[in-house]
Amino acid sequence: MFFCGLRRSGGTLSETELFGAAGVPRGWRGPETAILSHGPFMVAVRSGPGLMRPLMARHRQMVAVGDVRLDNRAEVARLAGVSGAASDLELVLRALDAQGEKAISELLGDFGLVIWDARAHKLLAIRDAFGVKPLYYRATPELLQFSSRADTLATAERYDVEYIADFLTGLVAPDDRTIWDGVKALPAGGCLLQRGTQARGWRYWSPDAFEPEPHGDAPYYEDQFLTLFRDGVRARLGAPGTTWSQLSGGLDSSSVVAMAQTVGGGRGLAGTLTVVDTLGAGDERRYVDSVLRRYDLRNEQVRDQWAWQHDDDGPPGLDVPRPLFPFWARDPPVADVVRRAGGRVLLSGFGSDHYLMGNLNYIADAASRGRLGLATKELTRWAVAMRQSFWGLAREHVVAPVVGGYFAGRRAVPNLPSWVATDFAARTKLHSRVNEATASAGPRGGLFAARIARDVAAIPSGVDRWPFGEDIEVRYPFLHRPLVEACLKMPAAMRIRPAGTKWVLRQAMRGMLPEDVRTRASKGLIDARILWSLNRERGRIDRLLHDPLLAQMGCIDPEALRRDVDAARRGEPVRLVMLMSVLSLETWLAVRNGRWSELDAAAQSAA
Repeated sequence: MFFCGLRRSGGTLSETELFGAAGVPRGWRGPETAILSHGPFMVAVRSGPGLMRPLMARHRQMVAVGDVRLDNRAEVARLAGVSGAASDLELVLRALDAQGEKAISELLGDFGLVIWDARAHKLLAIRDAFGVKPLYYRATPELLQFSSRADTLATAERYDVEYIADFLTGLVAPDDRTIWDGVKALPAGGCLLQRGTQARGWRYWSPDAFEPEPHGDAPYYEDQFLTLFRDGVRARLGAPGTTWSQLSGGLDSSSVVAMAQTVGGGRGLAGTLTVVDTLGAGDERRYVDSVLRRYDLRNEQVRDQWAWQHDDDGPPGLDVPRPLFPFWARDPPVADVVRRAGGRVLLSGFGSDHYLMGNLNYIADAASRGRLGLATKELTRWAVAMRQSFWGLAREHVVAPVVGGYFAGRRAVPNLPSWVATDFAARTKLHSRVNEATASAGPRGGLFAARIARDVAAIPSGVDRWPFGEDIEVRYPFLHRPLVEACLKMPAAMRIRPAGTKWVLRQAMRGMLPEDVRTRASKGLIDARILWSLNRERGRIDRLLHDPLLAQMGCIDPEALRRDVDAARRGEPVRLVMLMSVLSLETWLAVRNGRWSELDAAAQSAA
């Protein structure tokens, strides 16, 4: 973890000022904390056992702090003009010294860092294109602070109500917002420059900069994808014997496993890890077994963990809430499996859903561009494949998106859950927020790309940062930037067809994946486990909802929420995503303010 600050107006920044502004973050004082004072800039780095890499570097009159893992280390070394060994953080620091800000767009990998240049009285903060590494900041007229944890910058337990509004309804908040009032996240692909008393922010990378090509040669795109996917996996492998991979049995994680073993000559992975849920549609072991038979890999399983499950360590004090936070009990066993085996890297299949799934807005785009024959042909293909009415699909995927912009003011008011407090919904304009999030918005003829760009922008909210600590790093081959950029430019037909989504991935992995995995169209769900948990942990949840903190804040109607929870327990239809969102946030708040330990103790005593 790291924490740093800059006095905007100059003059030496004291340790008291740096920490006092944030109420002295817990655990930052002690022998594991290194503090460096550099005039108006001060940095504190707290390191524990097994730290993956150095978090601080110095070069000339420059200081860098942050977490940097490069995909293109050799290229950055050339930019920096060095050939000797150095940490990735030091390479970036030297490259920026040698090349200036133009070097930023050349950086590939995962990083969140802050650089102070005393010569120019300049501070530069940079975050990777997909927000894999966290970087938060707080700005006051006198002080600019950064940290790898959002809560270290919070001056009080005050929350951003608009972030809460988005979270409660399952929306993704704008990527510069956090739950803490006054604490912002540097956006993915973003930079912040502070020179003297003047600040400037910009994006060096954005998915909005890419448009899909209208058509092209399918074999070319398949070969291109395979090459770049191979590069992405290879760049994320750790030292021999230290890399594990998640393996759910789905297309994405199975592809990562297959490619890791291929590029590693059968020794790319030390093992695989599967979270098994045997309820309902959550059990995917038959697909997992297909992959294991093909590649003869070790597989460890964590089985049937549930939400709000008691464990001796209790829930973690995460700095920001997570949509499935109550499933905290399943995460430590996952990390322990890798840790006990000497693993240092865990590969994940996360990411491809955001840019490879595609969407049917490509049909509306064709109609908008006057290609009515193509739009009609595609609607017919989808109507046959989905066994739906041609005219119904036309209304939903052509008329509504193309004409909808002219009638935006006449959109139906979204039906929010009954437990959202009416005055809170009005105060945060929640109906408009939901409308905007669910509408097909974008330039005429560019709805397909606009929707995918919006999905890519949501990637930071799905990145795993707990429970792996500092000694195990989760890496994401599907977030290799050259791969993402190539896919964003691929024709829609290479991503979505009536015969299946992620078309280019399925074609590229032909012969590498078992056919039952490569061609599968379904995906395991945990809905049954959530509903089971609501009944299994009735005592804890009922105590949690007796006097909810969210109700005290005026965000929800507690009685309506309790009714929805009881309806879910009886098997009645509820909007489970939104219900889990509000319960996750209420649980997180209870953990943060110490209330959960009392509720848990009471539940244990009653049991």
